[in-house]
Amino acid sequence: MAHCIQIIVAPEPTAQLIAASWPELPRYRHATDVSLFPVDANAIDKRIPLAKPLTNSAEEFVLLTDSFRLFLRSLSKGGQLAYIETEYFGGVGGQGSLVCRDGVEVIPPTWQESNAINRALKEIGVRRGLMADRFASIGLGDIRGNDELLDMIAAQKNEESP
Repeated sequence: MAHCIQIIVAPEPTAQLIAASWPELPRYRHATDVSLFPVDANAIDKRIPLAKPLTNSAEEFVLLTDSFRLFLRSLSKGGQLAYIETEYFGGVGGQGSLVCRDGVEVIPPTWQESNAINRALKEIGVRRGLMADRFASIGLGDIRGNDELLDMIAAQKNEESP
């Protein structure tokens, strides 16, 4: 089974700042007072001018270019966020994270087989569940890809509509 996500995770009120500065970015409000913002190449390209040459100092990441890193730092001014990616298929692969706080990277891009995301989530204040790690406590174990998260966002919007 595959697991492939690219998501910005932010606690309130940082999530509100992100939503205000990037309103077209889909947002899922989790019950744990964090928001999940799925990102893709199109959303990033629309928001960030294409850097020439396109450089990626975090080779294992799919979307984390140097320009996107700078943008994530700017999004964190006045708050904190984690950018996370997974790329697993049949149990093989890895995960990565980056944490920014107040415009500075406090955990640089880190890619490894496991624990990079839980470490990042801990850094931004996500609590573990009673019988779950931080990854599972915000529902990421149930999401296989960004499309599933987008479906959850659509369902959440339908529930909020009168």
